[in-house]
Amino acid sequence: MKRKLLNVILFIIFLLVMSFHFLPRIWHEIFGIMMTAAVAVHLFINRRQFFYSLRGKKTARKIFSLLINFLMPIIFLIIMVTGIFISNYLFHDLIPLEIRRNFFMHQLHVSLPYVLMIFVGCHLGLHWREIKGKFFSFMTNSLVNKILAVLIVCTGIYGSFMDQVGDRILMKHIFATPATDFPFPIFLILTFAIIGMYAVITFYIDETFK
Repeated sequence: MKRKLLNVILFIIFLLVMSFHFLPRIWHEIFGIMMTAAVAVHLFINRRQFFYSLRGKKTARKIFSLLINFLMPIIFLIIMVTGIFISNYLFHDLIPLEIRRNFFMHQLHVSLPYVLMIFVGCHLGLHWREIKGKFFSFMTNSLVNKILAVLIVCTGIYGSFMDQVGDRILMKHIFATPATDFPFPIFLILTFAIIGMYAVITFYIDETFK
């Protein structure tokens, strides 16, 4: 039960961190610290499962899963460190001005969260059976599930274009996008759908190879 709650809280905080346009900047930093703590606990709780996955035959699926699980914490660590370096509030007095104004630090901190979104989606897709069993066991109708999957993918594609995810990953200088003109709840739905899109794609690719 505690693990379920932690995962839900971690996902919600991630959505809030990605919604920095709609929040006071200090809350973006506070949520970043909260997410760091949640990620640390999540990694600690699941450490045995990760090391256990290193054993046995290395199939393509297992290698892909290991890469996702290995790279996600590294990407998050870079995001966290660059966030501290360019902090305007919580760490403002601890970081020299020349570092806080470093353009490359800003670019990394802005672009890498969108890479992390893709990785989080893939991670969820690989573990969808477990997630469904814990949270969505009532979803038993195959046709309804497929319709929902198509809806999520279509919304995710739309959200990716509206939030210019590709340009952000390429480190183009972008602040506001058409997606940020939507009300906050709509933006959250689009962000959720982008993550969900990669989860759906990963799940069905995984099913096909199985």
